[in-house]
Amino acid sequence: MSPTSKRDVGRLLQAHYRAERGAPDAAAKAATLKAVRAVATERPADASRDAVGAGVCGHGATFASFVAVQARFIHPRVWAAQLALVAAMAAACLLAGDAPSGFPLASGVLAAATVLVGLPDLLSSASHRVAELEYACRFDCRAVALARLVVLGCADVVTVTAIALAAPVMLGTDLFASLMHACAPYFLSCAGALLLVRRCAPSQALPLACAWTLLVAAGAYALFTLVPPAYAQGSAWAWALVAAGSLVWAFREARAWLGGIAGGLDMLAAAANQR
Repeated sequence: MSPTSKRDVGRLLQAHYRAERGAPDAAAKAATLKAVRAVATERPADASRDAVGAGVCGHGATFASFVAVQARFIHPRVWAAQLALVAAMAAACLLAGDAPSGFPLASGVLAAATVLVGLPDLLSSASHRVAELEYACRFDCRAVALARLVVLGCADVVTVTAIALAAPVMLGTDLFASLMHACAPYFLSCAGALLLVRRCAPSQALPLACAWTLLVAAGAYALFTLVPPAYAQGSAWAWALVAAGSLVWAFREARAWLGGIAGGLDMLAAAANQR
C-alpha cells in the first residue's frame, strides 16, 4: 500500500469515528461530578486512617516499618509449613521413646527443608513480573527483596531453633550438637538456593533449589549411614565449622543477589538474556 493510500485510509477512519462519536451526555457528567464531590467530602472522616497509612507508606516511612508491612504480605502457607516442620520434629521426639539416635539427621533434613518454604515468596517480584513497577517506588525492588529476606530469615531462625531444641528439651540430647546438626544443612541449603536464584531464571531457580536441598539431605543421610562417627557428640565442632563456612557463603550470595537487583532494569535484562 502506497503512502498516499495510507493517509487516505487514515482520514477515512478519522471521519468515521468522528461521525460515530455521540454527543456529550450531560446527565452522566453530572452524576460523575456528584460522585467525585461525595468522595471528596468523605476524605476528612478518613484522615486518621490516612495518617496511619502515611506513617508506613508515606515520605516519613522508615525501612523498619516497611519490613513490618512486608510481613503481612507473606503467604499464610509459609507460616503453616514452618509450623508443620516443627510439629513433625516434636511428633518424632514423642514417638521415639528412648532411641534418639536418628534425631541429628531428622533435624538437619527438616531444617534444610525450611529454606524451600519461603523461597517462592522471596522470588514473587520476579515470578509475577512486577520488578519494573517496584523499581519506580520509593522502596524499590532491592528494598522489597531485602525486606522479604529479613522477614523470612527471622522466621527461619525461629523455626530452625525450635527444630534443633526439640530433641534436647524432650529427650535430653546435647544442645550444642543438636544446634550444629540443624544449622549446617540449613545454611548450606540456603547458600546454594541463593546462588541458584542469582544465576537462574525464577522458573528454574525453584526446582533447582529443591534438587539442591535434596542433595544436601542425601549427603546428610549418607554420612549418617556410612560414617556414623560423623554424628557423634565429639564431632560437633566439625559441624560448627561447616555451619560457619556455609553461613559466610550464604551471606556472600545474598549480598551478590541484592547487588544484582540494585543494578536496575539494565542488569536485570542482561541477566535475562544470558539465561
